[in-house]
Amino acid sequence: MIHWIKGFLIGLSLVLFFLGKEEDIRYFQPATITIADSSSLVTVPINDSLYRQEMLQKDGTVGVPLNYFMDLHTGVCFDNKCRPLKIRVYWNITGRYLGFELYDGEFLSKYDHDPFSAIEYEKLHQLLADPFLPLGNYAFEELINHTDTASHSVDGVSGATAKDVLEYVVPGAAYTTHKLYHVVHGPVQQQVIGLTESSLDPHLFTKILQSTDQTDRTWALERLALLPELNDLVLDGLIKILLEDEYFQSYLLLNTLTSSQLESEKLQTSLFQLIGKVDAGIENLIFNKLAEAPHLRPAVVEQSLPNLKQMNGPQLVKLLKLYSEHGINSANLNEALGGMIPHENSFVERQVLQFLEKQGSSPDH
Repeated sequence: MIHWIKGFLIGLSLVLFFLGKEEDIRYFQPATITIADSSSLVTVPINDSLYRQEMLQKDGTVGVPLNYFMDLHTGVCFDNKCRPLKIRVYWNITGRYLGFELYDGEFLSKYDHDPFSAIEYEKLHQLLADPFLPLGNYAFEELINHTDTASHSVDGVSGATAKDVLEYVVPGAAYTTHKLYHVVHGPVQQQVIGLTESSLDPHLFTKILQSTDQTDRTWALERLALLPELNDLVLDGLIKILLEDEYFQSYLLLNTLTSSQLESEKLQTSLFQLIGKVDAGIENLIFNKLAEAPHLRPAVVEQSLPNLKQMNGPQLVKLLKLYSEHGINSANLNEALGGMIPHENSFVERQVLQFLEKQGSSPDH
């Protein structure tokens, strides 16, 4: 009988243990830059805290960072009673918010002491994922009406939070929402970006450029100038973007190329090969960018010769302008252009004759 009671009590204690063990709370966006996981420690200061917080940089097997996370220890106060909050916040390597975790039974609660519901956690997650909320422009004091001095429940929103930002906070959790939003999109985010920029190389750049999230790709293109040289892997990724005919990213890509990068013969010829394969707007951007090159490589001129007769009028005019701006005077080019006279398009014919005249050459009649 005694053994049965002991067994019952042990079994009961195990049941109570597992029943009382709560699952961790996790909300994440899909990862868009997938690299194998390992980690190394980086310590950074949090500007709005009296303490130094540790931020981990997770690295891939080839030394490429996977993401960053920070264990934030702060206080959340209700009715002059504060309790510590431990929450882990994640960024991807471009500084974009990924998600958050609460461990060991930790939870978020509102000014009335009620824990967040699943819907409220989801709303908080959605708010933190939006980098353009006006919430980022407000100090917390600006959210609270000064007339509500009697209330100590600073996390409440009922009659206490500015009406024009009510939709940007979790009801009953203005302080918590504001605090986390400014952690996610504040100075720490800039430190994350700086860490990735400092380790940016062709391999990492290409990984980011392959992200399925357009903001990651834009982030990479904005930092194209940080690469002193464009290897084949990077160049292939850039050409792929131009072939997608997405004007904004094509403009950003071409506008960010440096004079040093434009010295590359492979880059120049790769860009020229896109003429006739992309829309007119991007073609214009390519011609304009090639005009900015310190020197136009002879390979570009030679590459254009078989294509002259296939070019339409606007393309040929832009090409002649490009060659004029670079002072190109090639016997092979002049001979190929002379062979186009007479031309069925009188405007194109005039442009060709004017170009040849400047070169001191004239077509045989």
